[in-house]
Amino acid sequence: MNRATPKLRIYAERLIAYEMSRNASSKSNPTAAFVVIEKLSPHFGALMGAAGFRALISRALVLANPEVAWLRDLRVREDGSFEGLNEIEAQANPEEIAAGGIVLLALLLGLLVTFIGEDLTLKLFSNINNLRLVPEG
Repeated sequence: MNRATPKLRIYAERLIAYEMSRNASSKSNPTAAFVVIEKLSPHFGALMGAAGFRALISRALVLANPEVAWLRDLRVREDGSFEGLNEIEAQANPEEIAAGGIVLLALLLGLLVTFIGEDLTLKLFSNINNLRLVPEG
């Protein structure tokens, strides 16, 4: 998996929209995807260890590079936050940042699906966020 699939992009966009609806400081925040990833860190860290989740985020960054070149400038800190995001925010336009965040989150979702399966990934997101990524029907 080297690209964010349309299905995974939709899931990522739903997670971001949910975060923005819950948090007034995320409204129109181009870095909302990064906030979502940082908030997922303790939950998935409990499942696979903090280092394991950081490794997935780092791998998603590498996979996103062909689609979003500026992501090369980011590093994942020990706590799961992103080093270099403030500098990128000062240089790139908000639309580029938001689009890059969607790609990164979609690729992270894809890696989780690869390792633990789609059903378990979606169930975990549902439990964490009380959110259904896939509409019933």
